[in-house]
Amino acid sequence: MKYLKWFNSKTVIIIAGIVLSGYLVLILTVANLGQSRLKESQNSALNLRVSNYTENLSFFFDANEKNIANLSQVRDVNTYFSNLAAGMSLRYGLSSSLFSLTRTIDEFSQSNKMDGQLIYSRITIVGLGETVIVDTQPDKPFDVSQLPFKEMESSSNRIHLAKSQDGLHIQLLQTIYHQNAPVAILVASLNSELLTNMLSTQEHSDTGSCLKLLTPKGDLLIWNSQALCVDNTEAGVATDLNHSSRIIYFKKNILATPFELESWFEPVGEQDIFTSAWFIAAISLLALPVLIGLFYLMRVNNKNLVLKTQVELAADQQQKLAKQNSLLHKEISKRRASEQKLAHQATHDELTNLANRTYGMERLQQAIRNAQANNNQVLVLFIDIDNFKQINDTIGHHAGDELLKQTSERLLKSVRSTDIVARLGGDEFLVIVPDIQHQEAAKLVATSILSVFEKPFNIEQQEFFVSTSIGMSTYPKDGHNATTLLKLADTALYRVKDMGRNGFSFYDTSMNFDVERNLALNVRLHQAVLQNDIEVYYQPILDLNSRKIVAAEALVRWTDSELGFVSPADFIPMAEKNGLIHRLGDMVLLEACTQASAWQAISPIKIAINFSSVQFRYCEQLQARIIAVLVATGLPASQLDMEVTESLLIDQGRSLMKMLSYLKQLGIGLSIDDFGTGYSALSYLQRFSFTKLKIDRAFINKMTTSSSDESLVSAILAMAKSLKLKVVAEGIEDEQQASFLQQHNCEFGQGYLFSRPIPAAEFTQLLLDEQRRESVELKQPA
Repeated sequence: MKYLKWFNSKTVIIIAGIVLSGYLVLILTVANLGQSRLKESQNSALNLRVSNYTENLSFFFDANEKNIANLSQVRDVNTYFSNLAAGMSLRYGLSSSLFSLTRTIDEFSQSNKMDGQLIYSRITIVGLGETVIVDTQPDKPFDVSQLPFKEMESSSNRIHLAKSQDGLHIQLLQTIYHQNAPVAILVASLNSELLTNMLSTQEHSDTGSCLKLLTPKGDLLIWNSQALCVDNTEAGVATDLNHSSRIIYFKKNILATPFELESWFEPVGEQDIFTSAWFIAAISLLALPVLIGLFYLMRVNNKNLVLKTQVELAADQQQKLAKQNSLLHKEISKRRASEQKLAHQATHDELTNLANRTYGMERLQQAIRNAQANNNQVLVLFIDIDNFKQINDTIGHHAGDELLKQTSERLLKSVRSTDIVARLGGDEFLVIVPDIQHQEAAKLVATSILSVFEKPFNIEQQEFFVSTSIGMSTYPKDGHNATTLLKLADTALYRVKDMGRNGFSFYDTSMNFDVERNLALNVRLHQAVLQNDIEVYYQPILDLNSRKIVAAEALVRWTDSELGFVSPADFIPMAEKNGLIHRLGDMVLLEACTQASAWQAISPIKIAINFSSVQFRYCEQLQARIIAVLVATGLPASQLDMEVTESLLIDQGRSLMKMLSYLKQLGIGLSIDDFGTGYSALSYLQRFSFTKLKIDRAFINKMTTSSSDESLVSAILAMAKSLKLKVVAEGIEDEQQASFLQQHNCEFGQGYLFSRPIPAAEFTQLLLDEQRRESVELKQPA
């Protein structure tokens, strides 16, 4: 009875209330713990997602900055700015290099893709003068006013933001250098759609999220699937303007960039576990505590199921992201290998694999800096292969390329491992010897290099002997920068070539005077030819027996208002080098033939004209010019003597032989000038129908004092007689020489004994005086 009293309705209600309260407390506790775990898991997954976004974007910027830096050093970029610095115009040479550069930029833009999308929406090269050189979108104006030109002159690369009507654009800037000086800016505009895809790969429309890229010039909205606007942030939590619900917020820096990634995420939907309506229902339905408990347990289970689903989804997305990262790493490895190859090609010569001109100059400048710090000397050797063009012309360029390869191998073997060998271009090489002790050591290096050329080169089963010329300069004696040292070594090289090649020479300050005089001589010679300041003088050629004038040799004389008298030995070789010899030769031919035609009325003398071997490179044009001048002046062909040097006959071709034979048929005389000083051979006299040969003045001057020269002159005269050739002796200065030549049957002579070279008016007077003497002699009785 006692227990029955205790077990009444009140007790049942209390017990039921306690049980129900216990159920409710248990349910609320479990739900609270589940929601806390859910939030922690969701925060971790979202934090990992945002971190992956920022890491991928940082890696993307780093890889593309290197890619753009390599593009700025490709050969077509260097070639264009080298041609531009050399003064080429678009009409002469620059347009070709600009076309190659434009094609390279276009190919680069189209070949760089990621997930099927172009990485760069636009690539532009802008000169420091704010001129657009190359643009992959030429039909769309490019705003150069926003580019930081001054900052880029002291910075190699940077990330730049540019605003336009389309919005905000992210650009990668890379300074282009030529000869260590900035010349242009390479602007690569990144594809905004690609950036958006990279930062939203794990987002989908049914999850509430919002991503913004914060930049110094404004924000870029990357993704927004939230229905509400986000206003402010406090302590890592963003509060909605219209609702009190709290959302998850992150803000992370993107390494090595001025950007930040700001993100908001809506958490998994929360619902109130314990509300007044449910409490009243639970109190009023004490008979259904288990059902209510099961109902709340199912709610908790549903929350756990959502959590499990979210974790599985995050794991799946993480796996996909890891796979994408693996593919990205493989692609980056390939690109790095390609970048290394491009970097090697940008700094090395493709044919010989030596350092190219640009890299060689950089290494020389580095050697100078080290020598300056250690108080050492640096030796610079400028090497040029002698007569390289002849090999190219006779055998072919493929043989020339093989010779360059073998030369580079020999040069590398002849120097130390610490020395630097570079190919400057063509057949020119640069050797840099740091830490040279003294001049004798430099001579040993040059001698060692010369010795490696003593052995023959084997090319296509043929042996070739090739020599080289070396010009040298040293730091700090001759200069303090790479450009100066190379220039002075080049000057010394030309001194070696002038002295006969196959040797070496140190730079000397006197060489500058020669170079400056040659430059001035070249400029003044152009002006003299254009202004007809070159004069034609005439030296009489006499019959040694009768001492009468039978011919005149046309000689050029030049007296410049600044340089004074310039010897033909100085300006004729220069005219042959710079191409003025053709115009100068035409002027002499026309003037001399015109004057000789006028002299025919006084005396039927011949005119002897020297022709340069350079003029015979165009035999057909020269032949036509000679005939045209003879027709125009009315001078008989028999009154013209062409004087050619023996060196012309060495490389004679069929066109030359055909021309000389034709002119001989017209009656024009052919003479070998300065016989005995060149490659004299009887075969020349047999192959060509010469009428005269001229003995050089060097033999005549020493003839009376040197028995060997006397014997040589006698032998030449005897040989000429046997070949039925007339002989003209040059440089006769005294009667003793004239008598000797006359006794040995030398027909003609010229020299200061008879007359110096004189202007046409004075020569005319000589002819008139001689005519008067002959008239007087005829009138005198026998």
